[in-house]
Amino acid sequence: MNRNHQSGVFMMEMIAVVLFFILCAAICIQTFAKADSMSRRASDLNQGVLIAQSIAEVWKAEGEEGLEKRFEAAGSDQNGEAYVMGFDKDGAPCKPEDVAFQAKAGFPAGGQAEVTVSRNGKEVYSLLVYRQEIKKWGR
Repeated sequence: MNRNHQSGVFMMEMIAVVLFFILCAAICIQTFAKADSMSRRASDLNQGVLIAQSIAEVWKAEGEEGLEKRFEAAGSDQNGEAYVMGFDKDGAPCKPEDVAFQAKAGFPAGGQAEVTVSRNGKEVYSLLVYRQEIKKWGR
């Protein structure tokens, strides 16, 4: 009878140890899942910044014509004041069926542009850009 009592205590200890390891495994899995999510968001942010900077530099150098030519931008609103561009996961301009990132360049005031990059309908990055027109004297 004493032997059955010892095996019952041993079994309770084993159950407690197994439950402890299950709890630790659950915490580790949750931590790895959160780290993966943070890594994906950081990667999307980095790509969004690069796309917005590319659009801003082309707009500063070449204006709206440069956006149309280099990124195959299309007007999105009735006034033609905003352009929509599609980019693949590597940040290169692409066809509509391969779009991972969508960028919109709006022009709220003269010499100013607002570039917004989104992925899956969620805004990733927004950049406000100013361009100063250089006037040539004597002409």
